[in-house]
Amino acid sequence: MDLLDDRKNLCIQLLAEGELPKTEIAKRCGIVRQTIYDWLDNPEFKAELDRRLQQRKVLVEKVIDSKLENAVESLFTLADTTDNARVKAQVLQYIIDRGLGKPVSKHEIKADMGDPNKVTEDVLEAEFQEFEQDRDGE
Repeated sequence: MDLLDDRKNLCIQLLAEGELPKTEIAKRCGIVRQTIYDWLDNPEFKAELDRRLQQRKVLVEKVIDSKLENAVESLFTLADTTDNARVKAQVLQYIIDRGLGKPVSKHEIKADMGDPNKVTEDVLEAEFQEFEQDRDGE
């Protein structure tokens, strides 16, 4: 970290805070925006930014953890006291989904059918056989 000058350290701090666009960060650091991208290619700069982002994440997780019990209690209180049925349903659904996992309700199936106007001989043969079996069965 000693090899990072004041401008790089300020840039890392502002990037880690995540509140300003890179153009504004560049102005505050007295550089052009491209310099930030150049610095991000520098392993030492990138490692220090990653270290500070990780520190910030740990700090935020600790704050959230300290408030979690109160937040859960507030959700239950809201569900118990609200007169709005929609709000109550949403809160209860959220609590259930968090406890049991959110059910998957959408399945997407994709098949490559190719050109819909192109029919292979195998398909035609199978269609003819089915047609003849139906006709013979009547």
